[in-house]
Amino acid sequence: MAAVVPIVAAIIGDAPAHGARTAFADAPAGTYAVFARPEATADVIMVAPATSPGEATEVVRVPHLPGFMSSGAVSPDGRRVALVTVDAGTPARPGASLLVADLDSGALDRLAVAVDPLQTPLWTPDGQAVVVTRNTVAESGLSTVTFVRVTLAGSREAVLFQNENVLGAYAIGFDPAGRLVSVVIDGRGSTVARDGTEGGLLSTQITRDWRLSPDGTRLAYVESDVTAGLHYRAQVAALDGGGAGDAQAQAAGGAGQQMGVAWAPGAAAPLFGREPEAVAPGAVAAQAAAAGFDIPLAYAPGGGALAVQHWSGSSFAEPGRMEIAVVGERAPGILPGAARFYGWAAR
Repeated sequence: MAAVVPIVAAIIGDAPAHGARTAFADAPAGTYAVFARPEATADVIMVAPATSPGEATEVVRVPHLPGFMSSGAVSPDGRRVALVTVDAGTPARPGASLLVADLDSGALDRLAVAVDPLQTPLWTPDGQAVVVTRNTVAESGLSTVTFVRVTLAGSREAVLFQNENVLGAYAIGFDPAGRLVSVVIDGRGSTVARDGTEGGLLSTQITRDWRLSPDGTRLAYVESDVTAGLHYRAQVAALDGGGAGDAQAQAAGGAGQQMGVAWAPGAAAPLFGREPEAVAPGAVAAQAAAAGFDIPLAYAPGGGALAVQHWSGSSFAEPGRMEIAVVGERAPGILPGAARFYGWAAR
């Protein structure tokens, strides 16, 4: 426990006080990428304008155990970032907290402890709470995953539901009725659920890169097919009806392998990243203009910019070096030192 104390003290003591202002608080109107530049024992949370990604500004430093990075998501209003940060325990037995960083003040608040470190926090649509999971692993190696809603006001927690005897369970987003969409991975494969109620089998395989469409009615994802060697296949499932067994999955990627998903505002279909030799209409636009390949992360709210992971290699098997970049109509460029992209903030 003694090793935890310096980390906790750093978060409480070093973060700017409420009422302070960061340089971002007075930034001009526009769209900004929010990302993290890693250091040995801290993540430096940065913002950069979509029109000039190289002009990044530091907002706050988030301490963590050596060897880890925070996962995160920008709030619906673009003013805060929810972070899952490994700030307790040891590298062999890490403990994570749910933190919220205010982009205008740089203040850092801890809302919950003992959350699963291998997750991305999910904001509720109103921006007043964050959904996270806690994971209890049995001797069998299977887990009980508990979904928890944590409010910003007072850090109050409410258990939403549990999934037992699973390999993993992940919060994805909310459907038009406000129900939490999650994906459960167990011995059957990958199943979609809403508010904990199963809604159909997505795949007999493990899936990844799940993204809901802007209207919440379709789920795009990548199937990790191991029936004949590992192959990544793009899929889209319609989530109409709301009853059990209603998910309707269809292949969406065509030839070659796909990885990474992004939905443009109002788009009829998602965008998938592809290996260079399989570039086709609908793939990330930057791929045809540079060596390597791009994995899409997220479109800016207006759709004029897209954050991507740019890999210098020739294939998913030999990806090379990764940089996070903004692909835009006016000024694409690299986000300096970025290792994690958290989302977009609009002022």
